[in-house]
Amino acid sequence: MLKKINNVGIIGGGVSGLSSYYYLRNGLYLSDNPNREIKINIYEKSNKLGGNIQTNIFNSNNNNNNKTNNDTSNNNIVVEKGPRSLRAAGKGLNTLELVKRLGISNDIIFSSKKSNGKFLLIDGKVQEVPMGSLFKIALFSLKYGLISAILKEPFQKIPKAVKERDPNYDESIFDFFSRRLGKSVTQRFIEPFCLGIYAGDFKKLSIKSCFPAVCKVEPFNGLILGNIFTSAEEKAKYETAKEKFEKSLIPTKLSLKEVLDKDIDKTGVFSFKENGLSQLIQKFRKNIESDGRTKLHFSSTIKEISKTNSGAIKIIDESGAAQEFDRLITTIPFVELAPMFKESDPTLSKLLEAMNYSSIAVVNFIYKSNEKVSNKIQDKGFGYLISSKENNPVIGVCFDSNTFPEFVNNNNNNSTANESIITIMIGGNKGISERNDKWVDVTKSTSEELINIASKHLDKYLDIESKPDFTNVQIYNNGIPHYEVGHQKLIDEINKHIYSNYSNTLLLGGNSLEGVGINDAIFKSKTLIHSLGLYKKVK
Repeated sequence: MLKKINNVGIIGGGVSGLSSYYYLRNGLYLSDNPNREIKINIYEKSNKLGGNIQTNIFNSNNNNNNKTNNDTSNNNIVVEKGPRSLRAAGKGLNTLELVKRLGISNDIIFSSKKSNGKFLLIDGKVQEVPMGSLFKIALFSLKYGLISAILKEPFQKIPKAVKERDPNYDESIFDFFSRRLGKSVTQRFIEPFCLGIYAGDFKKLSIKSCFPAVCKVEPFNGLILGNIFTSAEEKAKYETAKEKFEKSLIPTKLSLKEVLDKDIDKTGVFSFKENGLSQLIQKFRKNIESDGRTKLHFSSTIKEISKTNSGAIKIIDESGAAQEFDRLITTIPFVELAPMFKESDPTLSKLLEAMNYSSIAVVNFIYKSNEKVSNKIQDKGFGYLISSKENNPVIGVCFDSNTFPEFVNNNNNNSTANESIITIMIGGNKGISERNDKWVDVTKSTSEELINIASKHLDKYLDIESKPDFTNVQIYNNGIPHYEVGHQKLIDEINKHIYSNYSNTLLLGGNSLEGVGINDAIFKSKTLIHSLGLYKKVK
C-alpha cells in the first residue's frame, strides 16, 4: 500500500483542503510517519487560501476602508467576513488538538460572557430567550406556547419506522419538530436556528442529516423523556461502526485541559486574538511553504478529472496541462466538482449536481468611538436570529464586538471602549421565499442594495441611525450546503459509485457530505486521511 502512494493531489485551498494536507503530511501525529516523502500538490481556484474563512483587519486610525491582512498594530479591528468562531466541544475538541499541534494555542481567545445571551426577533421586537430566572422562563414559555408543547411532547405518537430505526427513514426538520412540538413552536423557535446554521429552508432540510443527534433520541420515548431517562450506555448500543470509529478519533477534554482552562467564562466558543480565524489559515500556509515536497497552485481552475488505464487519477487545468496522482482528494463544493466529471463520468456528475446550496450575504458594519451604538447592543448577547414568520430580508444579526471584545479594543479586552462590530446576514435558500415575501436573492443584489437593507434593519429594530465608519459586503454564492430530505441516500449513492469505479484513489472531503461547520470540515479531513490506510494506530 505504501509504495503505491507517491503523489497526492488536493483540490481546494479552504480549511478542508489545508487540514487534509496537514493530516497527510503529519501522519495523524504518529512518530513512525510513513508518508514524509509523498509529494503533495494543492490547487486553489482563487489567489488566496481559506475558502469561506476570510478575515479583514481595519486600522481604526484611518477614515476609510483601508484593509490589511497581517497588520497586528494596536489600532486594528478584526472583522470576520465568513464564519466567526469555533465551538470547543464535540468535534471542536479535535480542532483544539490541531491548534495545539500547530503551535498557536497561546493565541486562542474565548468569547466573553456578554455573548451568552440568546435573542430572537419575535413579533417585530428583539426579545431575549431567558436562560437563568425560572420566573422569566415560565412567563416567556407561557406567552409563546412552549409549556404546552413541552408537556404534550412525551405523549406524541412515534412513527413505526422511527421506532424500528429504519435506516431509510427521513423527514424534514419542519415535519419532525411539528410532530413533536407543534407547528407554531417549530416556526417561531426552530426555524431561526436552521437559518442561523444553514441559511436553509426547514421544510426541505433533512432532520437526519442536519440534526442526527436529535433524530436518534426520538425512539427512546420522545425527545424529552428520551434525553432524561436514557443512559449513555443504552444510546451507545445503537451507534454505528462509523460513529464508534469517529468517537475514537476525538481527543479527551483532559488532554486539552491547559487550553480549555483559558475559558474562564465557560462559553465554549473561541477564535484567535491577532487575525481571527484566518490565523489558522496563515499557520497552515507557513507549514506548506516550509515543506519542500508540497506545492501550492493559486488561480488554478481544474476543468476535468478522469481515471487513467493504469488506475491513476488525472486532472486537466484550464490551460490544458495534465497531472496524474496516485490519490486525489477533492474538498470543493459538489456544485463546482460536478462539471469536472461531465465528460469522463456523467453518472457521477449527475449525482453531484443533485446537491442543493444556499447563498448568503454577510454585511459588516464597524463603528468607531460611538457610545450610542455601543450602548444599544451591549446587553443583546451574541445577536439575534429571525424566522421567516417575521417577513424580513435579514435572517440574523451578530454583535461580534460583544463576542470578542479583543477584536475592537486594541487586543486588551478593555470593556470601556466604544468600538462596535455588527454583522448582518441576508438571503438564504430560495425555498424561504415561499413564505417570506421580503426574501432577497443576494446573488442578484449589489453591495449598495445590501448595505441599504442592513442600515434600514438596524434603524428599525435597534434604533441605530448612525452611519458606520467602515463597511464590508461579502456574498457567498452557493456558500452553504443544503442537506435536503434524502441527503444521506444521495451521499450513499455517491460513495458507492466512487468505491466501485475509483476504489480508494478518489476521496471526497469538504462540507457537502456532512456538517457545514469548520470543526466538521477539519474532522472529516482527519477521517478521510485515515481511510488511506497509512496508519498503524490512532492517537
